[in-house]
Amino acid sequence: MRQTLFYLPHTIGPLPMFGVVSWSVIGLLAYIGALILLSRKHGNIQDVVRDGVVNWGIGAVIFGILLPAMETRIPIDAGEEMIVGLPVRGYGVMMMLGVACAVWVAKKRVERLGVSLDAFMALALWTVVSGLIGARLFYIVQKWDELGGDTLMSKLWVALQFTEGGLVVYGSAIGGLIGILIWTYRNRIAPIPLIDAIVPAFFIGLSFGRIGCLLNGCCYGGICESELPTIAFPRGAPAYVDQLHRGLLLGIHTAGNSDQNARIERVDPGSWAEGHSIRPGQLMDSLEFHSLPPRTARDVLALPELEGSIEVDRKGFRLQPEDFPRTSLRVHPAQIYASISAFLLFLWSSSIPNWHRRSGLVFGSSLIAYGILRVLEEIIRVDEAGQFGTQLSIAQWISILGITSGVIMIIMAFRRPSNVAISPIAP
Repeated sequence: MRQTLFYLPHTIGPLPMFGVVSWSVIGLLAYIGALILLSRKHGNIQDVVRDGVVNWGIGAVIFGILLPAMETRIPIDAGEEMIVGLPVRGYGVMMMLGVACAVWVAKKRVERLGVSLDAFMALALWTVVSGLIGARLFYIVQKWDELGGDTLMSKLWVALQFTEGGLVVYGSAIGGLIGILIWTYRNRIAPIPLIDAIVPAFFIGLSFGRIGCLLNGCCYGGICESELPTIAFPRGAPAYVDQLHRGLLLGIHTAGNSDQNARIERVDPGSWAEGHSIRPGQLMDSLEFHSLPPRTARDVLALPELEGSIEVDRKGFRLQPEDFPRTSLRVHPAQIYASISAFLLFLWSSSIPNWHRRSGLVFGSSLIAYGILRVLEEIIRVDEAGQFGTQLSIAQWISILGITSGVIMIIMAFRRPSNVAISPIAP
């Protein structure tokens, strides 16, 4: 896991890297250069001036306001803070790589339908933006109570920081599909052939995205006690925090996943719990812990120091930093499995011959294939609870719906005449 790859420095020499002053200097130099080059090329100074002002304004908002607000700050004393810099998240980098690869794959396939480059760029913009919005909205609705922030505005600010994790695959697929449908409706183009063309692009993007999940530590698997491949996450990772909440990292096993008023079923030999005379049959009343603030900029990328307390049968114990293990218990590498399966689905869906001659075949069969794999994937994942009074997660319910829809689409695809090229309908 590597949530933060590195930090862009807060200052370059005496000048802050981000901020209104820095952007004004950089923007002014860029504007003067563009003014000289574009005026020679077009000879229209008014257009250059207008575009320069608009671009400077956009840059001022991004580089002067948004990015400085996203810099990591460490509180020191008496309200003072140390600015470390702008974090470059592993999740965000892999997401951008996935989007770039997906756009390239989609372009190559959409060309076979006769879509022009300009039209494709508009389609890509609709699909990517709506896909990101859908993925984030799905996550926000599903995890609203778990979002950081005490006020509505602070929660909304956290909701906007999608490059740090928190995108749901099915939300991305639904959002991207809505974007495609809107674009095809506006341009009077048959939607299903376009969706068939874009499906492999979704899978290659997903393959990169799951590596981002691995770097971020989300979408983790359950504890693996067999001889299958395993992975352990460092202190502070979501899997680590989940296991610590349940008392597992202290050697405590309870009847269920709750850390409040849970009956202890067994205690691991040699664990912290055994060393403090905690025994099966006792009641774990509470378990609380929190991260200690980093003391220096170097500590920001190090494992967080933890401290906390636990109460068993109304007897309290203080948890010191040395009581917390460095890594989680070993779990199934669910993110790696998901990345490999997505890449295999990309290879399979992109190799279907004559896909453009039987509309809906790629889309329908991919709904079935991904739905089955996602149902199986959810068996080893433990980051989502069952829904609607069952053990099935929301992803499994959507997968079942997708499999059913895929079967219907394949039946319809084979009922249509074959060997008929389907091209976009001219406006």
